[in-house]
Amino acid sequence: MPDELVMALNKAKALSSRNGVAWLMFEKNQLIASYSGFAGDPMFASLKRGKPAAHQRRLYISSPPHRHSYKISELEEIAEKWELDLVCFPQLSEAMNTALAVEAHESENYTLTTPALSLKNESIFFGPAMLEKHHRPWTTCFISMNSQGQGVKYDHFLSRFGAESTFHHALTKHTIVAIQKSLTQSDPQLNAIKEKCCAIEIENADALVQLQNKLARGGQSTLVTLCDYAFFGELANVNTVDECRTYVALTELPTFQPLSASFGKQAQTVPSLFGWKVTSTHSFDAGVLIQMRRKTQCMDETRSLNA
Repeated sequence: MPDELVMALNKAKALSSRNGVAWLMFEKNQLIASYSGFAGDPMFASLKRGKPAAHQRRLYISSPPHRHSYKISELEEIAEKWELDLVCFPQLSEAMNTALAVEAHESENYTLTTPALSLKNESIFFGPAMLEKHHRPWTTCFISMNSQGQGVKYDHFLSRFGAESTFHHALTKHTIVAIQKSLTQSDPQLNAIKEKCCAIEIENADALVQLQNKLARGGQSTLVTLCDYAFFGELANVNTVDECRTYVALTELPTFQPLSASFGKQAQTVPSLFGWKVTSTHSFDAGVLIQMRRKTQCMDETRSLNA
């Protein structure tokens, strides 16, 4: 895979690991234009007609053409205006191509190269693939708790070295965040999050489904949910959440919130997490971050993802 395409993919993932997009344009060996954004945003809006090319011009795009990135007609227009000699974007697996409804493309006006993308890196398309295939945004839960499942204030997690960047990478100013209503009454850190992001309080799984439907109609392909473990169990059992990042505090324990009344009622519905897998663990000085995901959420008719 060309280094320039790797750079475009990294630029997209740096913005969002589930729905980022990016492109880089080079003339000879000099970068002359670039872009990064979110799937569904106009990708080439900043490109007007360029000056006549003095050397070969090459465009490297992190995504193939599909409904939530760009149309082939847009690419052809840019290629003509900027006198492109080469266009390069990744070739996805058959399953992901189907999930995204990727447009087939050939061109006689420039050289088109499509190097294969590893399954691990296909995770950057989870958001738009979920939106296209299941008509809802890819939904990630963040939980902060102790080993008994009791809630721990997010401040305890965010005070750990490296944890803040892990947490806030998913919470840009463009992120839609659903927050379990009962948490906002006891964790002041959530007020700061609500000021930074577009935050919406929810009380149950039905409210989350309604929010997901509304966001899908607007083309939003990712959603972050902050909740306790019992609420996560409710969401997982009705298949409305795809990914979970759980911080388990083990030492230097703060004063815990008491178990909520609803926790005991939901004890029978805590998920077995069959069909989920742990994708990574990261230890901090006072706990561990465990990341899990459903194995087959985006492409359940074909095979599970390895990423």
